[in-house]
Amino acid sequence: MSELLGYLLFIPIIFIIVVFHEFGHFIIAKIFKIEVEEFAIGFPPRLFAKKISSTIISLNAIPLGGYVKLPSIETPDKKERFSKTLSIKKIIIFSMGSFFNFLMTFLILVFIFLTPHKIWGGEIYIEKVAPNSPAEISGLIQGDIIKKINNNPINTIDKLVNNISENKNSPTKIIIERNKNLSVFGSISQTERKELNITPRESSIKRKVVQNVQNINEEVSLELAKKYNSKLEIGDEMTEGKMGVLINIKNPKQIDAQLSFNESIKKSYITMGLLFSGIKYIFIENNELSGESKFTGPVGIAQLTNQSSKQGLQSIAELVALISFSLGIFNLIPFPPLDGGKLFLELITISRNGYPLPSTFTYRIQLIGVSILFGLIIFVTLSDIINIFNG
Repeated sequence: MSELLGYLLFIPIIFIIVVFHEFGHFIIAKIFKIEVEEFAIGFPPRLFAKKISSTIISLNAIPLGGYVKLPSIETPDKKERFSKTLSIKKIIIFSMGSFFNFLMTFLILVFIFLTPHKIWGGEIYIEKVAPNSPAEISGLIQGDIIKKINNNPINTIDKLVNNISENKNSPTKIIIERNKNLSVFGSISQTERKELNITPRESSIKRKVVQNVQNINEEVSLELAKKYNSKLEIGDEMTEGKMGVLINIKNPKQIDAQLSFNESIKKSYITMGLLFSGIKYIFIENNELSGESKFTGPVGIAQLTNQSSKQGLQSIAELVALISFSLGIFNLIPFPPLDGGKLFLELITISRNGYPLPSTFTYRIQLIGVSILFGLIIFVTLSDIINIFNG
């Protein structure tokens, strides 16, 4: 695929994700028999419009989003008291766009894992062993390459995690390679077993291969500790990983993989959990200031689509899943004019016994929100352009 086409791929990707998001709002409104005046892709000015039944289907010039216009619930008579049933319907409608984004991510991941695909693998070796840990007691040392666990070959982090998890309540035989010789290590006693806690340093959807078992044998600040467990307080005990090792991959390479339907469902669920944890860390737990922007705009996404197009269909599908998931989270932020802002205003209406805020007040809030949102888009776009020129 040419460089130009790689960048232009951004447009159909955003189009598909936005259509799926807005369809979530549209279909549930139809189920509730609520009038849909317009189903719009992009923001005005309008390029094309066609009325189908009672709904206008429109395509607009700015391909950075879309909207479903529901006049009967978004701009009603503000003097009217809403029933609780209508408020619940509105909350469901406003939430359904993000739900469809999450559904899209899940279905893409299931499809990727269910079909033949590539994953990162190689020689799984022990980078560091914690003093007095079960791993050290059993004789494992730094540099050991884990070849098998209970006669199951280990060449990916997933296989390591799965085999340890499956055998957490039974004896575990580990075959390792040390100095080009194979050695067999007996099971770690059940009394020494602790919860395995393997966390990727980067989301697997970005194809990063370095992963580690949490293992800290020195004093750390509460601020740092909370990055791994937000519920930790002074005086709480932090337990190391079950084996007490830092795991890495030597000679990484892509290998063929294909999971069963049940395995695909399970891994898709786990991957979405990791994506959520990564986004939560960026927006909530990571308070460190740096010169690098945590956000990316249209230019940055176009650059990512170009990079993914060079790596093949699997990489493109992974990127679509990531963008869809991120859009779903972003839209739930309680900030007008996002869906989360509409949800927040509806909760206020419920708290006021069904009486909404004055229309002039909500209009001003929406106007301010739109201005800030477009200002943010301009800011991240300029930031992306600067990053491109800075390499």
